[in-house]
Amino acid sequence: MKGLFFSLSVIILLMGCKSPEQVKADTPPKGKRYAIGQGGGFTGDYSEFILSENGKVHKYDFNYDREVYFKDLEKADLIYFLEKIETLSLEGIEMNEPGNRTFYIDVRIGKTTINRVVWGHPNFNPDQELIDFHKEIYKKLSTWD
Repeated sequence: MKGLFFSLSVIILLMGCKSPEQVKADTPPKGKRYAIGQGGGFTGDYSEFILSENGKVHKYDFNYDREVYFKDLEKADLIYFLEKIETLSLEGIEMNEPGNRTFYIDVRIGKTTINRVVWGHPNFNPDQELIDFHKEIYKKLSTWD
């Protein structure tokens, strides 16, 4: 009876362990990253997706203050978005105009913010190219392909 109990305990323990690949996928990447988020409004809820330069996408879990692996971005999409980010010069834009409904792009090194671009105030109209880029990248990062 003790042998059966021990065997079942080992099996249950092993089933609950994560493989090295799963642990690696759950660990937020180092280096330059771009957090694309939006929220506010009636509910006050925010959603944020974080794109790393290696193509990993994490979803930020505001309830538990953690990043959860979401997916890998395809290489062609990664190159496209990184080139758009470079063209828009997001690291050089100074914009802090939050509103009831707020949109943002946060440039980070690891988890440290180096520049945050925020808009949403009804009396502030950011460049349309920035708005279009935010919509495009948010849609791509937040959906399964």
